[in-house]
Amino acid sequence: MDSKELEKELKKVKEHFEYVLSKIQTGKASIWSIEEINVYVPSWGQTQKIQGLWNVSLLDSQTIKIEAWDRSVLSHIEKWIYDANLGLTPLNQWERILIKVPPMTEERRKDIVKQVKKESEETKISVRNIRHSFLKNIKTEFDNKEISEDEKKQYENELDDIIKKENKNLESISKQKEDQIMKISA
Repeated sequence: MDSKELEKELKKVKEHFEYVLSKIQTGKASIWSIEEINVYVPSWGQTQKIQGLWNVSLLDSQTIKIEAWDRSVLSHIEKWIYDANLGLTPLNQWERILIKVPPMTEERRKDIVKQVKKESEETKISVRNIRHSFLKNIKTEFDNKEISEDEKKQYENELDDIIKKENKNLESISKQKEDQIMKISA
């Protein structure tokens, strides 16, 4: 069993899980939802990717500020935010766009926690698939007489230990995100 390869695969799964969780709204303003726009707009006589035409920042924990280098694209940005169905309402002030992130209701928080649990389950399935793949490799090595029965059992036990540790780690990450979502902050 190649433990370095196993750790590499598990690291990819964990990083993807953390990335997905980072995109889940927690009731505070976050620029990720705005920065990932993949839209092209007319600007300076040509079509350009929208990310290169603005500066996004946070005014406070509930307000996102977008300042465009070319103010003519503000209406395109505003339209995209409406069309993206992010649950955000942009306020075009002609020099910038302000977006107030509404506080989450208890019901919305519970829905988002369900989303986190769903993502957590999908991640666990990925980990199980990795485990299954490595178990299959161990069995193949044993069947081909490349490893002994004792080595096979040792590798299977090592694999199970690593998988259990990773599942606990993922569970901790999930629980932390759920607590963050359910926390009501000012």
